[in-house]
Amino acid sequence: MAVLEKSKLFGSQKFDPYIKSANTSGSEKWLGYFFGPMGAAILNITIISYITVFYTDVLDMANNSYSKLWLAVFAVFPIVSKVIDAVTNIVMGQLIEKTRTRQGKARPWIFISAPLLSVACVLMFLIPEEHSVLQMALVILTYNVFFSFAYTIYNMSHTLMVPLSTSNVKQRDALSLFTNMGVNMIPGVVVSMLFPMVLLPVLGVDYRKWMVTMIILAAVALPFVVLEYFFTKERVTEAAASAGETASVPFKTQLKACFSSKSWVLMILYMLAYQIMANIQTVSLPYFCNWVLGTYNDGITQTILSAVGKFPLGFGVFLLWPLVKKFGKRKVMIIGFSIAAAAMLLCLFFSRNLPIMLAGSMIFSIGFLPSYVYSALMADTLDWVEYDKGIRVDGLTASIFTIIATVSVGIGQGLHNLGISMTGYEQPKVIDTIIAENGAQKLVYNVQNAATQNFIAFEYIGVPMIMLAVMALIMVFLKVEDKLPMVHEALTSRRKAECEARGETYIDPEEKARLEQAENDRLAEETRIRELKERCSKKGLDFDEEEAKYQARLAAKQAKAEAKKK
Repeated sequence: MAVLEKSKLFGSQKFDPYIKSANTSGSEKWLGYFFGPMGAAILNITIISYITVFYTDVLDMANNSYSKLWLAVFAVFPIVSKVIDAVTNIVMGQLIEKTRTRQGKARPWIFISAPLLSVACVLMFLIPEEHSVLQMALVILTYNVFFSFAYTIYNMSHTLMVPLSTSNVKQRDALSLFTNMGVNMIPGVVVSMLFPMVLLPVLGVDYRKWMVTMIILAAVALPFVVLEYFFTKERVTEAAASAGETASVPFKTQLKACFSSKSWVLMILYMLAYQIMANIQTVSLPYFCNWVLGTYNDGITQTILSAVGKFPLGFGVFLLWPLVKKFGKRKVMIIGFSIAAAAMLLCLFFSRNLPIMLAGSMIFSIGFLPSYVYSALMADTLDWVEYDKGIRVDGLTASIFTIIATVSVGIGQGLHNLGISMTGYEQPKVIDTIIAENGAQKLVYNVQNAATQNFIAFEYIGVPMIMLAVMALIMVFLKVEDKLPMVHEALTSRRKAECEARGETYIDPEEKARLEQAENDRLAEETRIRELKERCSKKGLDFDEEEAKYQARLAAKQAKAEAKKK
């Protein structure tokens, strides 16, 4: 049974994408894939980074009066809750596969998720301060509402947008780069730099300030998700529909096709290692800066570590693309991850030395840059499965990827909670106040014990080092990129034959894009000539002379571009 097929909302032209071209456009890259995903990314990264801080430092839940019961719940519930998440991810993947609307099969769910994300975020911070069974129940409930429901709907549909956007490999790689920049770059700056420098010293352990801040953040995030909806387009879905590929494939058939594909399994293992590394490092970052490398909420340590350490992620993306085009995604990832792992090994021996940590973090970021193209690599893998097994498995793959992403959040938070509880983590307490000459007050907090500090240092540095080595090893065996020319040629021939068997004319997506671009260029040239004639007539200029000047400038520009290319 088709889902949302009769929806008036998604059947309306008013909800059509603002992107009309068969080619990916500049507004699509910037608004749909760079800025659009920022809202959900900032919410998600903020919650992953600071929800545990809110629990331990604001609500003092590491020292809950129901301590014996809570120690088990505090450590285990983030992991156990992902059993629910696994079910909702599978259901969501099948819903996407069965969705039939004018707007595609994934985009409608992005729009639906927008208000759900904001409301679920606010609920996570409306937890009563007093220790009670109600407090524990609300923590578990709101945690699952956000991660197992609201974010699952968004993340699964968002994950599919690059594979469904276009069949053009170059355009798809570019969209992958833009969306990973949008999800990681600015949200990373906001959450890991501005948040600890500006907000955390002000928020402290004040419950009301935390609540108001998250309400504002949730309200700001909503229009960004809507922006992503309107500035994305499912060209692959449209092409499949025009070719008559609308029948749903049984779940068991999809599952068998996936797990019998070596390339698909390797991609899943890569995603697992990547997510475990990212989530454990994210949840431990504020603790590492507060208790190991710096002092509690000093407003400096985390900001400096994030600013300097992540600086290469800003300019490095512009160097990444030429390297990927020349050497390929796989080779660049192998070398990059090996460099990043070596940098983490250095940091592990000097975890309390700020200069070495800064240098090591910069090298880590340079080596980690190739991870930005993983969406394109996933799209390549899905094309290979379609070629090898004869079916598309976008929805199921998104389900499993999202399961991995969310389960990894639980693993990261659960292990962190267990580690700090078992090693005797203490809630921050002011033990002294220093008054400067200008009258400013500086609060001095307690110091964590050595066991807690060592555990935090290992999870922030040691775990990423291990996972990076695993990721590099996986890339050694994942060779699907080398087979892409043959795969795309075979898929094109297959679709053409199916189309001709129905008595229809098949137009290759890339050819369609080329023809549309040629038509757009022709119309643009006609408009330019018309406007030039009008300007010449109005100002008394000679059209042929002005046209000659334009052609001379155009020729010079093309010659310069060609020289730069050589």
